[in-house]
Amino acid sequence: AVPKVQFAHHDRHLLACCSLDGTISVCRLAPGPPTVLRVLRGHGAGVADLDWSLANDVLVSASLDGSLRLWAPGDGRCIRRVPDPEGAPLLCCAFQPLNNNLTVVGSARHTVRVVNISTGKAARGGTGRLPGRVLALCFDPPGRLLWAGDDRGSVTSFLCDPATGQLSRAGRVLLQPGGAITSLSARSWASREAPDPSLLVNASPDRLLLFRVVQEEGSGAPGLKLRRSFPTRHRGHLLRSCFCPLMSFRQGACVVTGSEDSCVHFFDVERAAGASLNTLQGHGAPVLAVAFNCDESLLASSDANGTVIVWRRQSP
Repeated sequence: AVPKVQFAHHDRHLLACCSLDGTISVCRLAPGPPTVLRVLRGHGAGVADLDWSLANDVLVSASLDGSLRLWAPGDGRCIRRVPDPEGAPLLCCAFQPLNNNLTVVGSARHTVRVVNISTGKAARGGTGRLPGRVLALCFDPPGRLLWAGDDRGSVTSFLCDPATGQLSRAGRVLLQPGGAITSLSARSWASREAPDPSLLVNASPDRLLLFRVVQEEGSGAPGLKLRRSFPTRHRGHLLRSCFCPLMSFRQGACVVTGSEDSCVHFFDVERAAGASLNTLQGHGAPVLAVAFNCDESLLASSDANGTVIVWRRQSP
């Protein structure tokens, strides 16, 4: 299975894919035929998540073998291996967008931890706890608010100091009792139709949720106000979704998600409840992850059988 695909920042054709066989593939889609440039090997178990640094000079990966690894994608070197202090499987990771010397990782022992990649050590005060296994992480666009989702259906927010990595819990909300939060994606809109920051959430079972991020009265802590709920096929896999930022800027918020019906689904917030804007068929297994490149000319999707499909957007 390929649980994550991600294009490099500001690069139309550089794609990274992580796999539960313990490898990471770095691919170049153009010019010429699509090519696997190199395969990064070293993890002793499946790779659950990865993230590009802002300059695309480092890849961070989180593995079920209980280690975080830093890679030089240009030549495939493993720069550093950071074992989890609790020996727990690591399920998700993300760079601090304002300080790429810091990365945050979520573990199967309910822990969120900020790691200094230069030293390999945990940041002082950079640890938080969730009710369940940490399955999803994302920062808001300004980089000061961290969202974390777990397998008990809750989303926890932390304030993160970008200079030190210190975390302080800002709030927690139970979104899906008895379910799991498998993906989080944050976005701010330059649009009168969606003036507030948004959080997109894959919540098992069978829901894709779009929230407005609002300030709670009195406390000033970040809160979530449901904007739309979309039906999905989502029961047993860790599905991911993402925003379509350019399409949304023109047409109102648009999102895309994987699904256990082996399709890629697009949803438009302005359409009638439950209506799909578009559906892409081609996978033969549950679609686990989706990702756009920087100009939305290409969409990558991956599935539970290890297949990655790259879709080219047709001109209007």
